Amino acid sequence: MNTLRGLWSAIIVISLALFLLYSCVPEYEEPIIPPSQFTKYQRETLGDKVKIAIAFKDERFPILPNIPPYDTTIYNFVQTLYDQVTNEMRRDRRSPQSNKWDIDRPWKVTIINRPEKNIFVIPGGGIYLTTGLLRSLETEHELYYLLAFEASLMNDKFLFYQIINQINTNALTKIVNGSARRDDPSADDLVEIIDNLEFSSEQVKTLDQNTLEVICSSSIMDPLGISRIAQQTGSDWLWLDYRTNYSGREDNIQRLLEDREEDCGSFTTNGNYYRYVLSKL
Repeated sequence: MNTLRGLWSAIIVISLALFLLYSCVPEYEEPIIPPSQFTKYQRETLGDKVKIAIAFKDERFPILPNIPPYDTTIYNFVQTLYDQVTNEMRRDRRSPQSNKWDIDRPWKVTIINRPEKNIFVIPGGGIYLTTGLLRSLETEHELYYLLAFEASLMNDKFLFYQIINQINTNALTKIVNGSARRDDPSADDLVEIIDNLEFSSEQVKTLDQNTLEVICSSSIMDPLGISRIAQQTGSDWLWLDYRTNYSGREDNIQRLLEDREEDCGSFTTNGNYYRYVLSKL
């Protein structure tokens, strides 16, 4: 009997010791997925989830309906320009076969019916711009620059790296897989982050150079379409705040143009921006 009691006592002591030992061991943390392993397919899926989250925030993001008369005028005009901007990006010829954009998945334009002047891109290429922005522009050159800038921001991973500064790749993977728990970051959190992302002037200068190359390789638009926009000072110009404007921007782009061996930007305007956009808003 005493032997049995001793055995039970020993078991209890050992169990208590194991419990205390286990409780002192730090909780296991799964290794962070390297950003290079977060694929374009995952970025596309992430963008689809963000798009759904935005659609449910109709008071904050009231969507201009893509129906008559807007579908055959404003939407068609902006989408045509954006398709032209992103044609080579979506073809993605230089990437390995295992990590390419889905050429059959469109990069869609969505117009938000708000007075602020803003445009932003989401993972996977979807782009949002406000009616306030469209009303403030004068020519297709200005719109083309903004579309090319945002497309470069997404395609060259500037957007992605800014996001993972706030939400790591593990959390993003859970959003993509639909396995995020209640306390984990969600697509709603991503909307908040993307809508308010700020970029430094050095990043914007690099993006201006990338944008220039996109414009010159995809169109005969004027790459100095940003000139008048960069001079705006209104507090409702959210895009100029989030994509930090910098002094001497026009001169910088002009120097980049002069360094090119090929001419760029011979087209003036045919008045289509007024005909298909301004006259319809």
